[in-house]
Parts: sequence; C-alpha cells; structure tokens
Amino acid sequence: MAELRQWVWLCGSILLAVAATQGAWWLWKWEKSHARLARFVHFPLFSPLLQIARLLYYVGFPFAALRWGHAVFPLILGLKSPLSNDLQINWVDWLNDIGWAAGLGIAAWSILSLGWWMARKTAPTPFVPTDSGGALWLHMREAFFHETHWSFYRNAPIVLLGPYWGIWAGLALVAVEALLNPWRWSALRQPEHVPALLIRAGLAILSCAVYIQTTNLWVTILVHGGITWTLALLARALVPPPAISSGEAL
Repeated sequence: MAELRQWVWLCGSILLAVAATQGAWWLWKWEKSHARLARFVHFPLFSPLLQIARLLYYVGFPFAALRWGHAVFPLILGLKSPLSNDLQINWVDWLNDIGWAAGLGIAAWSILSLGWWMARKTAPTPFVPTDSGGALWLHMREAFFHETHWSFYRNAPIVLLGPYWGIWAGLALVAVEALLNPWRWSALRQPEHVPALLIRAGLAILSCAVYIQTTNLWVTILVHGGITWTLALLARALVPPPAISSGEAL
C-alpha cells in the first residue's frame, strides 16, 4: 500500500506539471490577442506570484508527500542530518560527501564550460550559458527547486528498483516530464536558449552521480547552484556587453 501511495503522488506531480505548462503555454498564446490577459501578465505582482507557485510545486508538493501523504522516505529524498545517532557532528560522513560532490562538480563544470565555449565560438551571436540572473541567491533558489524536484522523482523508483537503477529511472521520469513541456520544445528552436537547456540536462545527470555517492540533497543543491553561478560569472567576463549606439545612449 505504501508503494502505491508513492506512485500516486509521483503521477500526480507529473500530471500537475503537464497541466500547468500546457495551461501557461496557451495563456501565453492568447496573451497576444487579449489585452486584459496581457495586463495581468505584466502586472508587477505576477512575477512574485509565479515564484510562489513554483515554490509550492517544486518544494511544497514533495513536503506534502512526506508530511501528510507518508509517500516519501526522508533518507531517499536525501535529507541527511549533520548529526549522527549520538548527536555528534558526523564530520567524516559530511567531508566524504563534500569531497565527492566537489570532485564530480569540478569535472562537470569543466565539461559544461568547455561545451559552452565551443558552442559560443560557432554561434552567430554571443549567448550566456544559464537562464538565471547574476545574483548567487537566484542560482541557489533554482538549484533548491530543481534538486528537490529531481530527488522526489527518485523516491518511488528507488523503492521499486533499488538505489542504483531507481536513480536513473527517476531521471527518465524527469526527462518524460520535460518532453511533455511545450516551453522546452519552443526553447529548442531558439539557439540562444539551447545552451541553458543542455546545461540543465547535464546538471540532472550530475545530480544522479552525486546522489549515488552521497545520498545528500544539500550537497547536490550546493554543487548545482555553484556550477550555474560560476558559469554565469564566466559568461559575463567573456561575452562583451552589447554596443550602445548614440541614439540608444540618449
């Protein structure tokens, strides 16, 4: 019965994501011909409300499954405590997790930055490798959202298939959810958005690798946010700002 609850919550999350992204897609298309809808989208409170909705979905839904649905195991979710059973700080365990995360993160950062550099050299116009702003807190927020979401999608497959194959099955479910998102298909047709999508896919694979070694949600968040932030810093250092004409300067 517990396994059934896990899959019910997981399927509910996927269905909610599909409904939300499809609904947002059609609202965006209608915005062009409906003035009231356009005014709502550009209303100053729309962006904060959108981020609250994202928080409730990415973090609130797994918390509800854990707290009220009893459909998530805290250890599988990666909620590792810094304290051991005797309430002493488990330095060895955490240093091991941080070491694995740092090593895998550096390797992933090197591959992702090299890929972005090669793509930038062949692109007709400069582009940045991430879709977040330059502030560290924005990158950590996105890392928190996505890593919690990905970890939640591993829960039911790990119970069914075991810790190794369940992790990759969870990644497959994340990929299915992305394939059902019309915004992803639209972004793939726009060259300036492709690098961010590829980096997000690379981070999802890295998250699985770090989780296999650590089972620690917190270090996956730190690695994820650190990679996207430093890539954004690299992009701003290497991509020149757009030239401003005399008319624009006025």
